[in-house]
Amino acid sequence: MKYSNEVKVGISIVLAVVVLIVGVRYFQDLPILSSSYLLTANFENVSGLSSGNPVRLSGVNVGTVESVRLRQDEETVRVRFRINEDVLIPEGSVAEVKGFAAVGGVRLGIRPGPASNPPLQPGSTIDTPSGPGLLDQLTQQGPEFTSKVDSVLGNTSRATEALARQMGEDGDLQQTLASLRNVAATLESVSGGEEEALRSTIQNLEALTADLEAFTDENSDSLGVTVQRVNQNLTRLEQNLANLERTTTALGSFAEKINSGEGTLGRLANDPSLYNNLDSTSVQMNRLLRDLQENPQRYLEDMTLVRMF
Repeated sequence: MKYSNEVKVGISIVLAVVVLIVGVRYFQDLPILSSSYLLTANFENVSGLSSGNPVRLSGVNVGTVESVRLRQDEETVRVRFRINEDVLIPEGSVAEVKGFAAVGGVRLGIRPGPASNPPLQPGSTIDTPSGPGLLDQLTQQGPEFTSKVDSVLGNTSRATEALARQMGEDGDLQQTLASLRNVAATLESVSGGEEEALRSTIQNLEALTADLEAFTDENSDSLGVTVQRVNQNLTRLEQNLANLERTTTALGSFAEKINSGEGTLGRLANDPSLYNNLDSTSVQMNRLLRDLQENPQRYLEDMTLVRMF
């Protein structure tokens, strides 16, 4: 049975459209056979997020970013993304941009709301976090980090110069370096028969590095909270230092007044005559009390009330 050219062209077009749709869904990491639903989020800055980036919930890919559009009239960026139909996002959930564009790890993360809340309806707009993100906080800390790096580099440079001078002047250090070279040669000869153990060690280190990278990706929220808490502690420390400085200034002024003889304490500390007078008065009072105890009639004779009795 022969088919006309029109039928052949129509079948080819239909097959091409099917292949195109399947290919697009495959490269966007969308289920090929199952459907999905659309959600929207508005951000101030998406930090390099683009269409095709994954959407993750609790570290699991649950969808794909469909489009990223700049809305200049509202100064926001609208992100449309699709979620697999078998994944329900409860109301109160928050969408966040995670990762860094420099290392190709940008993604859209969803922090789920309470499980008791009803699920978001298709086409709904999900909440986004307010305030600066982790990258913005690190950017704000950039000048301080840069100054610390400059200080470290300066100290390293001075240490290197001192070490160079020491190597040129101290023969013992040169002998020590020669001994280290001998030790390195010995280790190299020993490692010749331990290639398998070294290979296993390198593989373990690579696995550990991968685990650390995954841990950093999944705990970027904790890093943001940590940076915020560090900033709060630095602010409190600065306030405490300012209070301590004011207290020290007040104490210094008080001590200066005492040393200059101002006030009662200043006169007592700097004028020995006051102490001598007080000591003399105390001695006389003691004598008067002792005499009153030994000869009370001497003082009672002048009292009219006592004479009446």
